[in-house]
Amino acid sequence: MSGVPRKTCVYTAVLVGLTILAVGASLWHEGWSWTAEALGTAAILFTMILLAEHLDVHFPHQATFTVSVGGVLALASGLALGPLHGALVVMVGNFVTDVLDGRKPIQITVNVTNIGFSTLVGTSLYQALAVESGTPLHSIQNAAGIAMAALAYALINSWILALVVAPVHGAKPWEVWSKNKDGFLIELVMLVTLGSLIPVVASENPLGIFLFIIPLAGPHLAIRALRTVEEETRATMESLADALERRDPYTFQHSVRVAEYVRDILLEMPHLPLEASEAIVAAARVHDLGKVGTRDVALLKPSHLDPSERQEVQQHATIGANIVENLEMYRRSASIVRHHHEWWNGTGYPDGLEGENIPLGARIIAVADAFDAMTSDRPYRSALPKSTAMAELRKQAGRQFDPEVVAAFERSQAQRVAVPGRRLAAAGGG
Repeated sequence: MSGVPRKTCVYTAVLVGLTILAVGASLWHEGWSWTAEALGTAAILFTMILLAEHLDVHFPHQATFTVSVGGVLALASGLALGPLHGALVVMVGNFVTDVLDGRKPIQITVNVTNIGFSTLVGTSLYQALAVESGTPLHSIQNAAGIAMAALAYALINSWILALVVAPVHGAKPWEVWSKNKDGFLIELVMLVTLGSLIPVVASENPLGIFLFIIPLAGPHLAIRALRTVEEETRATMESLADALERRDPYTFQHSVRVAEYVRDILLEMPHLPLEASEAIVAAARVHDLGKVGTRDVALLKPSHLDPSERQEVQQHATIGANIVENLEMYRRSASIVRHHHEWWNGTGYPDGLEGENIPLGARIIAVADAFDAMTSDRPYRSALPKSTAMAELRKQAGRQFDPEVVAAFERSQAQRVAVPGRRLAAAGGG
């Protein structure tokens, strides 16, 4: 598990231990006996799990979580076969799919033990609350039991993932979990509804379980379409920003490099919420998008700009913000784009904001933007050495730039030399 944070390894080891204890307790309580009918149902559920695991949906901007329709089958397996036998079926099913998908050993370990432990606890809770005979829809008491079992399953499953994944992204578990709250609610509804219906159908005819492929595939297709739209929107906006930079060979790939520097700075600010970091990186990639409204005569002029040309160029920050604020995925990034040319002393544009009144993301991009501009060739000068550019940032700290951001950037560049390729995994693409 080289490269995996120590906390993630510790949490994984604890999860494995808890799962072993839970399986042992269930084995002692339930015993080990498979009827021919149970084996047939288990085989059908196993097949459904293999199919369903390919219907996992990553939500837009959620790098760590999926909404898994396999969770519905996990709960249903525990209800139809009992906690122990159901958990074993879903653990084996998930192990097979993870191996076939080529996932890393620690990913397989976390996925298999997490779904097994969640299934055991959730369905054991149902058994404790429900009437012994009858399906989950047999009585109000059973219906209440399935609701509590679904809630327990969803909470345990999502929080275990949050605990394990948070150290990888340099975030707090609550931040990681809260980013998936929409997915959590959707999965909870699916667990309560479909999770309670599958055991009812299985009790009548196990082959009827295959009918649930249709309702399980529905949310997958709808959410996948949403994800595709948002991914294509982001790719389009970033491609447009890149295309604009092609107008000037001296600034081509400027936004890509700025986003990389921004990620480096964010590595030195691990206290920032994950969502805030992602919004800053997203803003960095499109921070000059507003130059679409700037004429070439001003944008590409090799000499000093006259007052009207300078005013035209300065409008790009406002224009860019106006463009991206119309898109939900960039809503948090709009103010960052608007204010990335504000100065720490209040003499920047467009609004003359001062100090900490400037959005943190804008202050970070300002430093990264200036550094890349200084270290890139321009029509009127050659690129400055990085040491010279860094000295200029230090000189302007407290005047043009946030001193703490400059210090963080300097530390990040020292780390970049020491650890090549260092990046903020939690800050998304770019």
